[in-house]
Amino acid sequence: MEFRILGALEVRVRDSGPLAVGGRLQRTLLAMLVAHAGRTVSVPRLVDAVWDESPPATAARQVRNMVGLLRRALSPSPGPGPGPGSPIRTDGPGYLLDPDGLRIDAREFAAGVDAAGRAGAGEAERLREALELWRGPALDGLPGRALATVAAGLEEQRMVALERLFEVELAAGRHDRIIPELIGLVGDSPLRDGLVRHLLTALLRSGRRAEGLAAYRRYAAHLARELGLDPAPGLRALQQELLDPGARSEPGAPPSPAGPARPLPPPAQLPWGSSAFVGREEQLGAIDRRLIGSGDGAPDATDAAIAPTAIALITGAPGAGKSALALCWAHRARQHFPDGQLFTDLHGWSATGPQRPHAVLGSFLRALGVPAENVPTRLDETAALYRSTLAGRRVLIVLDNALDAEQIRPLLPGTGGCAVLVTSRERLTGLVVREGAHRIGLAEFSPAEGRALVGRVLGAERVEARERAVARLLDACGHLPLAVALAAARLRDRPHHDLTDFAAELADNRLDVLSGDDEDPSACLRTVFSSSYRALDEPARRLLRLLAASPAVDLSAPVAEVVGGLDRESCARLLRRLADVHLLTEHSADTYRFHDLLRLFAAERGREEESGRSRQLALERWYAWCLHQASAAARTLTPGRPRVALAPPPRSVPVAAFTDPARALRWCDEQRANLLATAAHAVEHRDDEVAWKLPALLWGYLHRTGPNAERLALGRAAVTAARRLGDPLAVGRSLNDQGHAWSAAGDLRQARQHYERALGLVRAVGDRAVEAQVLANLGACRFHCADPAAAAAHFEDALRLLTADGPDADQWTVRLCEASLAGTQLLLGRTEEARALAERLLAPELGLRGSILECSLQNVLGTARYATGRPDEALGHFERSLAVGRTITGYLDQRAGSLAGLAAAQQALGRTSDARRSWAESAALFDELPAHYRTGTVRLLTSLGFTPPSRPPRP
Repeated sequence: MEFRILGALEVRVRDSGPLAVGGRLQRTLLAMLVAHAGRTVSVPRLVDAVWDESPPATAARQVRNMVGLLRRALSPSPGPGPGPGSPIRTDGPGYLLDPDGLRIDAREFAAGVDAAGRAGAGEAERLREALELWRGPALDGLPGRALATVAAGLEEQRMVALERLFEVELAAGRHDRIIPELIGLVGDSPLRDGLVRHLLTALLRSGRRAEGLAAYRRYAAHLARELGLDPAPGLRALQQELLDPGARSEPGAPPSPAGPARPLPPPAQLPWGSSAFVGREEQLGAIDRRLIGSGDGAPDATDAAIAPTAIALITGAPGAGKSALALCWAHRARQHFPDGQLFTDLHGWSATGPQRPHAVLGSFLRALGVPAENVPTRLDETAALYRSTLAGRRVLIVLDNALDAEQIRPLLPGTGGCAVLVTSRERLTGLVVREGAHRIGLAEFSPAEGRALVGRVLGAERVEARERAVARLLDACGHLPLAVALAAARLRDRPHHDLTDFAAELADNRLDVLSGDDEDPSACLRTVFSSSYRALDEPARRLLRLLAASPAVDLSAPVAEVVGGLDRESCARLLRRLADVHLLTEHSADTYRFHDLLRLFAAERGREEESGRSRQLALERWYAWCLHQASAAARTLTPGRPRVALAPPPRSVPVAAFTDPARALRWCDEQRANLLATAAHAVEHRDDEVAWKLPALLWGYLHRTGPNAERLALGRAAVTAARRLGDPLAVGRSLNDQGHAWSAAGDLRQARQHYERALGLVRAVGDRAVEAQVLANLGACRFHCADPAAAAAHFEDALRLLTADGPDADQWTVRLCEASLAGTQLLLGRTEEARALAERLLAPELGLRGSILECSLQNVLGTARYATGRPDEALGHFERSLAVGRTITGYLDQRAGSLAGLAAAQQALGRTSDARRSWAESAALFDELPAHYRTGTVRLLTSLGFTPPSRPPRP
């Protein structure tokens, strides 16, 4: 699709010719969006453009209606809504025409002019190609002051390109060729001194001096009549050359960098700094050290204290307070720069577009006293004059809101003495590497800084004794400085509102409360975020939207691959890009996180710009990946646990197997935050299949790693989801896992109740494998309740169920029940039976060596040897158990039991010091476990003659 505004507004569809677009109002609105393509145009600005100063009361609603009509007209897909092909998107406080995939003549013209500047000998030809895009006056036929301003800006770009074209043609000696064009253009724009200068030069070089003098007289008369001014010195010099060819100077020579034509005071351009600035002492000190060579703000006596072209670069997320920090420091340090302070907002992320370096240089040079007529037209010449003018001076240059390093480089001084302070949302690695800039990153406020800002804005008396409300306000703002300042300012404007009530309102509706100012974009959080979002290409924007809509917390390339449906290499590149502009924060190596408010904003963009189907497919891919990877991990970590039935994953979802428990644990550790957040998301959004299956698959991992409060919360959510599904087996399995969590938390009564409820459900369903698992857990619960007879009965019942399946029985679960039965037999005094069973289970062909079951069985054998008066043999079993246990994550109870048995054996052998050390280690591990683990172990060992050594009280 092609949009033309360099002439009358025209929309063309490839192979279909012009497209009819509504009446005057719709065409005006569309023209505003096209002229600002890639940038948001707020609804109030659109209202002004369409109706000037007389909008109807329903203007905002009419704008929304017209946008809907335009979306349908510009979308290849039928039906209501923007459609996948509509280039018009809702963005923050207004609408945006997304230029990706579009041809827009104004953008092509600007790009063509830029390309011409790099074309060398072909510059004139390229400029003419770009100028051929003009079909008439810009936006011809569309009324209104707003569009007149836009058209004037476009016409100015055309004039600048024409002036450059004629400058190149003159330098190439083609003065005769351009005279007819210049005569016509000067007739249309008789006060355009650049065109007049080129016409006079061309006439002079063609020997047409009389025509040149006549043209000069017409221009001088017109200038005096219209503006009351005399021609500029350069034009008067051309008049003299026309009168006296001997006075001719070298055409096109750059102006001398001589001093200013008139004395001016040193520039003092720093804008007002916020009186509410707080904190950031560490960053202020870092800027001091870089730019004035001192960490305490004290002046240095010598220029040597300032590194040549010392540059400090402040980077951070939108709203992090970069500009406020830069201005605070600049005002504090201005006495170090007696020759002046230059400041410019480079508008790197502004809806109006970034400033061009040449325009900034012209402004700076005029502030430094260089007459406007002495400022060259070429960027390289202007930058050279700027560096020459700054040589030997001590000037501070503050470049706020920079887009990239290329925008900054022409604005850097060439020698020492000056200092440059830059702020940007980009990391600007090139500036750090090539120019040696020192990067200073800004994160969120600390709690103390946030409280200080709220107190300064609201007054200490209003926040006194309201610490909890202030803390809640800061949490709702994510401690982002701009958000905190906006929230405090909103509350200051409501003097009768309670701080606690406002904090609650803010927590419930954060973006709306913090984005309420349509008049000042800098006071609208959505607008501030939108400026960074707009600057991304569409693949990066889309990935950001989909990640925000997913439950994922830790965002790595594998995560983005699943959510975004892209290849991993592209995802890694896009994540780095999002981190470079601080829309994501690097949390650990190659893993990123959202700031809370940025996540809300990106999710909001997703609801506006992604179809419901697109978001649902991304979520389904994510759910499938989590479930299948967790299932693969569970098969490795708990091979005998009954499987959870899963639908096959989508073909686009990569699922990897784990070759050993260490790899499975590493994946679970890396994805822990994502998996827990996904389970919580599934419960909240009633995705109940995921909500009960994911906790079930994570049981083996969480059993090893805790914490118990986390397991209990996850278990409760799984039970809730299973009940909503009406699936008794799912409820039974979830209750069983919940019971295990209660046991690990030390509440054996709750554990038993959950197991018994689970047992009734799974028996009714008839699933023998799950029933055996529940019976095994009930046996363990009875074991810890000092009821070994009941425990043994449960283990034997579980084994009968399992062995009824014959060779198809799950052998790991069988061995688990047998190992548990062996430990129970010790409590029942059946020492020889326990020993024989343990030795049989440790036969090499059963494959239990190196597993957690070996630890348990070695402890059984050690205790049996100790009970029969052979502590030297017991010692070897306990040491082997301990050695294996230390290679396995989790299972502190087994290691604690090994150390306790080791202490008993050492004590019996007369190795008192060793026994004391082993017991101290054991006691330290038991301190981390529920009391029933220590009680059961000590009861058994003391019944066999062990006397636990006393240990000193804890400090």
